[in-house]
Amino acid sequence: MFEAETRATILERLKSYYDEAKGSDASAVEGTFSFDTLAANAKEFEKAYAEMDLMMDAAFPQTSWGIYLDRLADELAGLSRRAATPAVVTLSITGTAGVTVPAGSLFATASGTNFATDETVKLDDKGTGTVKATAQSTGSGGNVAAGTITVIPVSIYGVSKVTNEAAAYNGYEEETDGALLERLLFAVRQPATSGNAYHYIEWSTSVSGVGAVKVLPLWSGNGTVKVIVVDANKDTPSEDLLQKVRDTIMENAPIGATVTVTAPVLKTVNVALKVTDGTGNADAIKAALTKYFKASVFGTNYTTQKETDTVTISYAQIGRIILDNSDTTGVNDYDNLTINDGTDNIICAVDNLPVVGTVTLT
Repeated sequence: MFEAETRATILERLKSYYDEAKGSDASAVEGTFSFDTLAANAKEFEKAYAEMDLMMDAAFPQTSWGIYLDRLADELAGLSRRAATPAVVTLSITGTAGVTVPAGSLFATASGTNFATDETVKLDDKGTGTVKATAQSTGSGGNVAAGTITVIPVSIYGVSKVTNEAAAYNGYEEETDGALLERLLFAVRQPATSGNAYHYIEWSTSVSGVGAVKVLPLWSGNGTVKVIVVDANKDTPSEDLLQKVRDTIMENAPIGATVTVTAPVLKTVNVALKVTDGTGNADAIKAALTKYFKASVFGTNYTTQKETDTVTISYAQIGRIILDNSDTTGVNDYDNLTINDGTDNIICAVDNLPVVGTVTLT
């Protein structure tokens, strides 16, 4: 098996070769011309071995990375890395009644995140209008909060004010190596053929912004398929993202299949406890439990299930999560822990996504 070698090891081997082949009493000890020549070659050979070691890693999906993993995904399963996407937002524009605001008009946040309008909009008799706009850069940085797009970088005739009443959404980062590897291994190990359940998983997860899916074959009789989608943050997806999944499936699904693509149903979990040791931080508890809920219910990107399947959120595990994260939750010990006013485990239906409601500390 190939292994990289150090300069010292290579040099010793070169010296032994030299001693075998020199045919004279020329010395190869340190400081001689022969030694310097062999040492220079050993340095270059060490680099070559290091690069060959990287070549070995790049040749196999489990150890590959970057563009090399992209090439393997394409070669082995026809997959492409999900691209980063720009955020979108609905803008409320105020100005002179009847003025037309052209497509491509720029609006921005105070920090310089620019959005360009997707289409032309004409302000109504009250001088107001709404239009969708897309961030000029990709990634989650474009998911700006409500009320932050208030700047008009370049003067637009008849426009005096702009804002976004709701936060921007659908800005996602490029797919990571880990996520692409997971999709690749799934595609190789669970072949998608003839519109089987794995095919629906492959089609759905090819859409940028999708984080995980559950596929329910025959959920409402023959020929029916239900696809439950969460976004890259394991949160409720936007309607725009769901429509992209629907469109992708419709382009590929067998004729006659009745496909329902939907977001999960949120299941609220309220938590209360008495902190007996520590200060307690409700926001940190909420963050820790949210992470646990997402991992428990949508922990894998690829599952095929039945309508009757359930996931159990353990009462004991909730307590453990709070204590295991004591450095942030501020809870070293507690008493009287309840979830939804009881001490029973929480049973989630197959289409549920549990979310933390209130965290009450006493």
